Amino acid sequence: MSEGGITLRIGTWNTNWAKPGTERGRCVTKRLAAPGCDLLCVTEGYAGIFPAGGHLIDAGPDWGYAAAEGRRKVLLWSKRPWFDVDPGGSDALPGGRFVAATTETVLGPLSVVGVCIPWRDAHVRTGRKDRAGWQDHEAWLSGFATLHWRQARERTVVLGDFNQRIPQRRQPMGMYRAMRDVFSGFRFATAGELAGTVEGSIDHIAHTPDLALVGDIRIWPKRGTRFNLSDHNVGVWGDFAL
Repeated sequence: MSEGGITLRIGTWNTNWAKPGTERGRCVTKRLAAPGCDLLCVTEGYAGIFPAGGHLIDAGPDWGYAAAEGRRKVLLWSKRPWFDVDPGGSDALPGGRFVAATTETVLGPLSVVGVCIPWRDAHVRTGRKDRAGWQDHEAWLSGFATLHWRQARERTVVLGDFNQRIPQRRQPMGMYRAMRDVFSGFRFATAGELAGTVEGSIDHIAHTPDLALVGDIRIWPKRGTRFNLSDHNVGVWGDFAL
């Protein structure tokens, strides 16, 4: 743990388009706010789903699908302002699925990358319908491999929807190896079995080796008392220190 026991609370959750102001949206917002995270990544969400206050950036509205007003594939929220914002990464990345910036934290300046790596059937049977299975997923990984973020060695977190479980389960081994290779310089705090889950998570928090998870990863559940909160298994959050 860092000197003085200082930790930074980070979380990520796919909210499956829970709309602010609806019963499900209010439930998601309440749960997002409950742990008091310093940094949040929401995938498949709206700006209004976050806790009150804070500072928000997103990956833009165009990921190749017709979308309702206000929807974003990736949003990043911080208690403190963002600077050096990169809203797209590279033209090599499938659009609308990457945003990065730096924010001041209790651990000092931290670079944060929010991602939503395309699922295996992105644009296969819906959207443009011009892709083979895993094609956009592989394209995203190849594009990320060219970015300087891949070479980060300190004070960097990549989080969001990776659309793969760790370790490999049902996804093709080639895709799993490609993902692990691209993120070989990072540690996944969310790998393996997580308490309260059946299959672990495809929402992940990856970090450079100078950061360490303090305690256990905790979860936001897939289902509330009355309805599903997400179409993923769980969302994840935890405390990190230098």
